[in-house]
Amino acid sequence: MIIDRGVTSGTLLVASPTMTSDYFSRSVVLISEKTDRGHVGYVINKKTIAEVNAAVQNHGLVWPWQDFMFEGGPVNRSAMIMIHSPEWASSNTMRVGSAVCAISSDKLMFEKMIQFDVPINRMFLFGQSVWLPGQLEREIKHNKSWLTTPATSAILWDVEGEDQWTAAIDLCATNAMNHYFA
Repeated sequence: MIIDRGVTSGTLLVASPTMTSDYFSRSVVLISEKTDRGHVGYVINKKTIAEVNAAVQNHGLVWPWQDFMFEGGPVNRSAMIMIHSPEWASSNTMRVGSAVCAISSDKLMFEKMIQFDVPINRMFLFGQSVWLPGQLEREIKHNKSWLTTPATSAILWDVEGEDQWTAAIDLCATNAMNHYFA
């Protein structure tokens, strides 16, 4: 069951169990923005073996943690962003949705974090997922490729990988039941 609430900033796209796409199968995507040019989001449950330390070393910084990168999407794969809890900010931080999280992507975020000014929760991603105007709506309504639900802290920060997808599917089912039987 798909409940159409409109896909806006802070919406999670949850790959339908029947999705056959090699890239997006069993994915959870956080939509960060919707504009007249379409939707932008980030896959949040595809952890890689690449470490953040290797990326920041290229900028002459020493990273004191073992953070791994997540594969955010197939577009603009050289871009690196950090999705983080909303209590923290850098110079270009953008709040997502109802402030369950925020996104930053500047060098200052690394400099602050090296000084141990860190967000409570964080994940680093490379690449984006992008949909042209109308494309995502067609994938949801006609192809039945995605389920949608508002992002929650629990889905973003308490589980990873396959467990994150399963938890997001469960949340979609709970929200559908609440919508029809509340």
